[in-house]
Amino acid sequence: MSTVRFGSAAAVTSRMPSPIIWNDCPVGSIAADPAKGQHAFDDFQNSVVPLVNEASATDFVAGVGNVLGDINWYAFCESDKLTEVVLSADNDGVLLLRNDTTDADVTAITTGNNVVGRFRTPTAGNAHGLWFEARVKVVTITDSDQGAFIGLCQPGEAKNAGGAMDGGGSGLSDVDHVGFAQLSGDCDDLILTYDEAGAGTAQTETGVITLAADTWVRVGFKVVTKGQGTYIQWYKDGAYLGADYDVNITGTNANWPGNTDMDILLAAVGESGSEAGDGLYVDWVRCAELYL
Repeated sequence: MSTVRFGSAAAVTSRMPSPIIWNDCPVGSIAADPAKGQHAFDDFQNSVVPLVNEASATDFVAGVGNVLGDINWYAFCESDKLTEVVLSADNDGVLLLRNDTTDADVTAITTGNNVVGRFRTPTAGNAHGLWFEARVKVVTITDSDQGAFIGLCQPGEAKNAGGAMDGGGSGLSDVDHVGFAQLSGDCDDLILTYDEAGAGTAQTETGVITLAADTWVRVGFKVVTKGQGTYIQWYKDGAYLGADYDVNITGTNANWPGNTDMDILLAAVGESGSEAGDGLYVDWVRCAELYL
């Protein structure tokens, strides 16, 4: 099995993907045989945000369009066209999902054209591989300014009225998801969250990752087999957050969204204190899945 290779231990503290997450991901094998799984990576260096439909020479419908690049994204914002989806002038490639000053406005990108569900989560008791990581930073950690979501979510949640989050970014919607969320009531706390829609409220861990304004952080999760058990493990900046936060999917877990088609979802939601320019910066995002 071909696994990810890293040039030096310095990769642990660099801006690149974290070895502890990706060292067992068979990216080479997936590339050689796509029947084994899939791998997606976008650092927004090759991206473009078209505001005009070239075929008809007319503007895209307000708020809906694409970010085209190494991953082709469905993009949504509640402002006119996609003016709040901004490619920054940065040699490393950075995308800003920017809020305007309107409470509850959403700016988001997602895979699968917002309908497909490109990645499937493992069923409880099934240890098929799943890896996710993103490097992001939030503009503000002032309470009541904004909310954000980084992770996997059921299709169709890049939309008005919050999507994965409630309308104002203060809570999580009852939709299938697994990932990280900044809630507007405590903006310096990036919570761990997962939910099986209809099974009750989202399962969350608070006080684990503390955000700083305008400061990059790498966050991720993956499926891990330990002994006879299967778990979701969480990571920040190349470090395992610890067994206390593992999600046990060895057997029945009513709150785990297993065997569910999901898309990568990156979203920023304005709150009552939102100011122009608030939002979520994304340096890169990476996700992989083994089918067996």
